[in-house]
Amino acid sequence: MTTARIYRPGVDTARHKQLYLLFEEYHKNFQKLVKHPSGRYAARARKALINLKKVAHHRGIELLELYAPSKNEGKEPINGNKQSSKIITNQ
Repeated sequence: MTTARIYRPGVDTARHKQLYLLFEEYHKNFQKLVKHPSGRYAARARKALINLKKVAHHRGIELLELYAPSKNEGKEPINGNKQSSKIITNQ
């Protein structure tokens, strides 16, 4: 099993915080919907979920840049041991 190589440290970006707040909003409205079924809470939960999907896509692209070799050519990974990388390059 191989582990993904990380080329940059993880950062709390604005999208990460936005994603977190949208998830909280969805969860809050869904819990209200379960306790008190209404169209208002259903619409709010659905809207939060739609926004969550959009932001999650963009956040996923940001995360891919952390370990995508094509985006980080020439940089050394910040994780993993150096022996395993030597073995891979010698084959």
